[in-house]
Amino acid sequence: MTSQFSIVIIDQDKVSRESIISTLKPYSDSITLAGSVEHFTVGASATQKAAPNVVFLGVEDVAQGVRDIQAITAQYPRASVIACSSQKNVEWFLALMRAGAVEYLLRPIAQDELKQSLQKVGRFLFAHSTQELPAGEIISVYNPIGGMGTTTVAVNLAAALAADGTKVALVDLNLKAGDVNTFLNVNPTYTLGSVTSNIERLDANFLMSVMTRHASGPFILTEPLEVDEAISITAEQVQRVMELLRRIFRYVIVDCVGQLAGCNMSIFRSSKLILFTTTLSLPALKNTKRYLSAMENKGFGRDRVKLVINRYLPKSDIQLKDAEKVLAVPVYQAIPNEYADVVDSINKGMPVVKLLPKSPVSKAIQGLADRLKR
Repeated sequence: MTSQFSIVIIDQDKVSRESIISTLKPYSDSITLAGSVEHFTVGASATQKAAPNVVFLGVEDVAQGVRDIQAITAQYPRASVIACSSQKNVEWFLALMRAGAVEYLLRPIAQDELKQSLQKVGRFLFAHSTQELPAGEIISVYNPIGGMGTTTVAVNLAAALAADGTKVALVDLNLKAGDVNTFLNVNPTYTLGSVTSNIERLDANFLMSVMTRHASGPFILTEPLEVDEAISITAEQVQRVMELLRRIFRYVIVDCVGQLAGCNMSIFRSSKLILFTTTLSLPALKNTKRYLSAMENKGFGRDRVKLVINRYLPKSDIQLKDAEKVLAVPVYQAIPNEYADVVDSINKGMPVVKLLPKSPVSKAIQGLADRLKR
């Protein structure tokens, strides 16, 4: 990163301050240390003078930390606050994150963790550069009732698209019972709820700081940890998040479930394609026909809604041609039923396209990714 950005350190732990300063020295060409102080009262003055991009804030008391973070972000909405503490406490994590912190580092702060936090925050600190990029594509993977493999398709499609270094986001919009974090064996501190609860200060810098990059390539934004958080998320908030993601990523893959209303409709309106995922069973096809008809009535026709048949068995009683006849739409992609491979990948927290690239499932999803890139 060639642009300069400034940092203020507010931490009464001298060792922590010195560790941060030491780690920053090699980056003096791109980072300016605007102040390093012990207490927030002094730090507030330093912050006011410097208008920093990043504030490292030592937290000894969670209630005070929340107040300090809120004071900083209220005055400087684009500043990223990284909280530092000795408390390994989930309640502290959540409270400080909800107050507006973008990272939580445990003392003693390891140099690698500090560098990762700086890279994460700095990657999109200067959001104006994203305005110059062409808008990315939102691709929804959908079934109204779940249980049809939408998460399997979404997770693996995101990994397949990211395989060549393409920037891909994976968003879990199953607000009631999302499984992306389980499929990828991640326990992110920040979720979609972290973003929507801070919607007034949403920019590329903040959004990237709360996303988790999986080893398979995609950047992940999972469903909220708390049920009450999920209930409070609105379609307008989701729309704002999606529009910003489109300016940062080449592809945004969204795992959707539920009715044709609210957040789902907001996502679908922004989606280039909606991959309606189903299986070759009579109940599934009956429900699929109902929803394809409803979606067409709402303006989502064959040009945008594509049929993906999951768990396909070539020798099953119902064949692909039967489904196409019943539904009056062509099958866009069939994904074979390789149950053992998929379960193995879930248990290992790695998409099957990465874990078992020669699996028939992997080849089918890679084929789907290739079609989307054309």
